[in-house]
Amino acid sequence: MYLLFLCANMTVMHLKAQSVADLLKTATTKIYFENFKNALIDLNKVLTKDTIANIAMRAYYLRGRAFAGLKLYNEALIDYNHSIQLDSNNAEAYNYKGVLLLEQNHVEAALQAVNLAININPTYIDAYKNRSQILLKLNKPQAAFEDIIKVLATSPNNIEAILLSASIKIAMNDLNGALENCNTAIHIDEFTTKAYLMYAEIYLTLGNYNAAITNLQKAIEIEESNEFIYFQLGNTYLNMQNFKNAVKFYNKAISLNDIDASFYFQRGLAKQKLNDHQGSCADFARAAALGSTKGMEYKKLYCK
Repeated sequence: MYLLFLCANMTVMHLKAQSVADLLKTATTKIYFENFKNALIDLNKVLTKDTIANIAMRAYYLRGRAFAGLKLYNEALIDYNHSIQLDSNNAEAYNYKGVLLLEQNHVEAALQAVNLAININPTYIDAYKNRSQILLKLNKPQAAFEDIIKVLATSPNNIEAILLSASIKIAMNDLNGALENCNTAIHIDEFTTKAYLMYAEIYLTLGNYNAAITNLQKAIEIEESNEFIYFQLGNTYLNMQNFKNAVKFYNKAISLNDIDASFYFQRGLAKQKLNDHQGSCADFARAAALGSTKGMEYKKLYCK
């Protein structure tokens, strides 16, 4: 009888462990496919069970990823920290904590977190890519370039890394090198919207406005609801001093995303050139309300 009870108890424990493992596996897949809400359901089930430390550590890390995907940044940070408390060598949690902090513009803290991930795992390529992006944000393009070279040596067809390399080269004023990176990205995937946006940025810098517009039109064919394409078109026409078209495309960008301060500020500049004092001041005020220091500066300077 005791043996029978022991076998039954072990079977229940095995099924419970298997259930938790299955939930973690399913949640991981859902996060990969950005099905964050359903991933949360699975992970909440895991964390309500009496789970061992390494299972809880993994669940908190994954739930942090799900919260971050839903832009619930405070909840994500709490879960990343829980995961790290359970395992101080959790390189993944440090890495994604760094990504989260960068999205919140806590750049120095992001660098510290990603550095810890790399110290724990010196072969963690994704952490090098993220550190490269952080270093670029800190205006350290040479250090950023050294990191992205390591990424591309391991993953030469990683489009995100190739385009980050292009951004770094733009910062280093190597525009030909940046164009080569964009060419490589398009060769790998001709539907890479960001590559056409970067083409446009480079041609805008070079003063080749027609080439910039051509590439932005290609980007619209791929992704017509991307507000940043219309914003870049607005910037291009602003540089061409075609202020009416600039306003037209800034309007479109704002219709798709009405909480980006830079959209309002740039539209304010275009309206100012059209002598629309009331309209430009309204845009500078809106940009300032959304956190733009330039918006506040222009509001004080021109809208008394």
